[in-house]
Amino acid sequence: MRNLRIAFVVAGMSSVMVGCGEGNTPSPPVNITEKSAPETNVTPDIPPDMDLVEPTVVVEPTVVVEPAPVVEPAVVVEPAPFEPAVVVEPAPVDEPSPVAELTIGDDAPPISIAKWVNADAVEGFTGEKVYVVEFWATWCGPCLAGMPHIAALQTEYGDKVRFIGVTAEEEEVVSEFMGQSSRDGKLWSEVLTYSIALDQNGQTNKAYMQAAGQNGIPCAFIVGKSRKVEWIGHPASIDKPLQEVVDGTWDLAKARATFLAAHEVEELMQEVGPKINAALQNGDFKAALVFLDQLIEKSPEDAQLKQARFQFLLKGEMFDEANKAAEIMVQESNDNALELNQLAWVLATAVSGPGPDLDIALASAKRAEELTESKDASILDTLSRVHFRKGNIEEAIANQKKAIEIADPQMKEQLEAALQEYEAALKPAEGEAKPAEGEAKPAEGEAKPAEGEAKPAEGEAKPAEGEAKPAEGEAKPAEGDAN
Repeated sequence: MRNLRIAFVVAGMSSVMVGCGEGNTPSPPVNITEKSAPETNVTPDIPPDMDLVEPTVVVEPTVVVEPAPVVEPAVVVEPAPFEPAVVVEPAPVDEPSPVAELTIGDDAPPISIAKWVNADAVEGFTGEKVYVVEFWATWCGPCLAGMPHIAALQTEYGDKVRFIGVTAEEEEVVSEFMGQSSRDGKLWSEVLTYSIALDQNGQTNKAYMQAAGQNGIPCAFIVGKSRKVEWIGHPASIDKPLQEVVDGTWDLAKARATFLAAHEVEELMQEVGPKINAALQNGDFKAALVFLDQLIEKSPEDAQLKQARFQFLLKGEMFDEANKAAEIMVQESNDNALELNQLAWVLATAVSGPGPDLDIALASAKRAEELTESKDASILDTLSRVHFRKGNIEEAIANQKKAIEIADPQMKEQLEAALQEYEAALKPAEGEAKPAEGEAKPAEGEAKPAEGEAKPAEGEAKPAEGEAKPAEGEAKPAEGDAN
């Protein structure tokens, strides 16, 4: 799972999380053309017609950065449609010694921390518990989106696991951030119930991120009781491996083999990435799929490559195959709210016309809402969009109002704009004539006078029912004349 793969796969499509994330350390992406995603992932040069995703945040994306000695990258933070990359100068490293290679199954390097912000120091990996070392930054939208989940995991596991969030930013920046409000209205200092630490001159980043070839944040490393690195990846995918590491059922040998195989995929991507890029530029999604399938053959269990394939199928209007893939992805992600949210958003927004199965999108969004207990604004926003696409406008409005109630101030403007769109769809058709104020409506069943036909003068007797009207031009009988 590397950022390089994100850059290639995601370009031209919604961001597809195939690496750890945005990137505290950089590596040049294969330029394709991309756009955002819900839930996951970013790269440069995105033409408007390729806009595939982005819920108002959801599986939030990963960001690709330019290479540098150490930390602080070029970033693309993706709150809603898409934000341009923000270049951040890399932090200097005191010791420019060569970076050792780090892979799953290797001994975990020591961490070098300048300051522990909200917790006691970790002096070393004791072997008595599991540790998770996660790299993040205050400017990283996907990091912030996933941090409440990490906090929930810390609460769930208690003393069995020690989560450590490492950032390379200055103490003043982090202290100010901790005093700001998160999306649910709580201060970040209240949300982050796990340890937050400041990297010592980028040394921890170098020992982990650079050594493991990880080019983006958020990125997490699980250190088992064996004191070895047992898993590396995006925090959104940490639940299952963490549970198995804690339970002692994790297959470390298999995880290592899978990780090493990813290096082969990286090399293949260097070859086929430009070809996929060219195919996407020409709108030839079938050709892009041929090359993408070569990568999937090398890494058949890579969920993010499968996500990219699904999106290529949608954009290429191969809907039968895309909908079958979506059904499988819903089953595989049944307990992952972020992935379900991303899938639902893509189905609802990838194509404006018919084709994507909106029933699958609705089921996916409802399951994500259930998993988050209706407390995630971006997931409610996705649910609203799916209802709107299905024509359930009142349901869309009701859920969007719920989303706005719990959203942070930064999201509210976007959510309110969507609400206005839904409410406008309920208004009567423009130009529909309404009766003038005070004008009597015709009685039910009463015929309206034909156009141009004179109405009886006030006080003039109407012809008796069944009585013939005088022919046009015929003189009416004089008053008092016998009939």
